[in-house]
Amino acid sequence: MSNKPFKVAIAVGKSMAESIFSEQDIEVLTSFADINPIDKLPETVTPQFIAEILQDADACITCWGTPGFTEEMLSNAPKLRLIAHSAGSIKNLIPNTYWETGSRRITSNAPLIAKDVAQTFMAFTLCSLRGLWGFAKSTEKGEWSGGEASLFKTRSLEGLTVGLIGGSNVAKEVINVLKPYNCKIKLYDPYISAIEANELGVTLTNLDELIASSDIVSLHAPGTDECKHMINASNVSLIKNGALFINTARGILVDEPALIKELQKNRFFACIDVTDPEPPAKDHPFRTMENVILTPHIAGGHTADVRKSLGKNSIKKVFKYLHTGILDQEVRKEMLDRMA
Repeated sequence: MSNKPFKVAIAVGKSMAESIFSEQDIEVLTSFADINPIDKLPETVTPQFIAEILQDADACITCWGTPGFTEEMLSNAPKLRLIAHSAGSIKNLIPNTYWETGSRRITSNAPLIAKDVAQTFMAFTLCSLRGLWGFAKSTEKGEWSGGEASLFKTRSLEGLTVGLIGGSNVAKEVINVLKPYNCKIKLYDPYISAIEANELGVTLTNLDELIASSDIVSLHAPGTDECKHMINASNVSLIKNGALFINTARGILVDEPALIKELQKNRFFACIDVTDPEPPAKDHPFRTMENVILTPHIAGGHTADVRKSLGKNSIKKVFKYLHTGILDQEVRKEMLDRMA
């Protein structure tokens, strides 16, 4: 019989667990809690597997690939008081009744992943403004002509107007990475106050004005019904000639046919990391358009070092909560309507 004070269920597939946990992190976890063995995890986690390991568990660590918890699973885990989600969104992970007992809490690594997404935003931005995508393609063909390879006139980021749609964790990290470039940053988010905008150093504006006046338009809103198709036929034509459009948020935010129709005019460039649905069809226009860079939803949390930080951060939060009752980066029920 173990004399460890806690039991923590690892509801993560074996390959995923190996990518997010270091040996040292697992040693820390097993120093204060019993866990189900990492080397015996299945590649694919099933609801049946979760139901088994949740028995008598005080906390559970989840990640991408963890199936959603059901009310029945939770009712059979009376000691469970914390889910530490190592990935970002928890919307499809738990039922709305999760909080009803008043004793269950949940946390996610969305703020940590936000830093990674902001770096992807910067990579998209700098490569696109400098026309590096086009230059690389031209040299692959044996050419050595700079002028015609770029899809629009190359520019420096310095002093450009950047429009951020949604004041999420990612948007705030984007604001931080833009600080050295003296950009004029505009923000559309009806839930950000003028006081907070002033502290962030941004100018609040309406959606149409932001789209029409920005050199870079970047989406950071949640994939909610309220935000569905906020980029649509009525405003996508407002995007400036030569502008850059970036979506690292959710595909549902964009009316894709409307965006495609405007992109076909070759007026601006787009970097798309998310589509609706995912993956896009094999013959989806985004895959072949010359003025579109399409990536497979990899903006955040998919670098080796960040992956390891996700597991480490979850273990830190589990330890702190089980020992002190204090939970960092908590997700509360009232937050769901404005979360990705």
